[in-house]
Amino acid sequence: MTWATRRRRRTLIAALVVVAVLAALYLLRLGTLAVFATEGDVPAVSAIPLPEGSTVVERREECASGGCWITVSVLPPAGTTPGELAAELGATPQARLPGTPWDPRTVSLRAEVRAELLVIQADLWSQEDVP
Repeated sequence: MTWATRRRRRTLIAALVVVAVLAALYLLRLGTLAVFATEGDVPAVSAIPLPEGSTVVERREECASGGCWITVSVLPPAGTTPGELAAELGATPQARLPGTPWDPRTVSLRAEVRAELLVIQADLWSQEDVP
């Protein structure tokens, strides 16, 4: 076996080990999300796809008997009304945003226009919520 062949073999083995470790870490992340899920879990504000120029004025976390959610008050970008922003988000009356590879949980959005602000309620939606 030549030096170049041994080097290629070692590089391939190292790459396979790195891929295996990354896959294991990803599966551990998904398992952690599933095992440690509680009614108190809420999505991050970054899970709401706000257009550039939007300003988050306030963020509150609220809970009731059915779980927890975040309420985000948003000032739309210049030239956009709160109603137009709600329609752009699909939150008229409600939207379900698919998760990302890093956090595959679905985010449910509801929006309400209050003067110049759009108040968005976001929670993590699961199949268990369906009667």
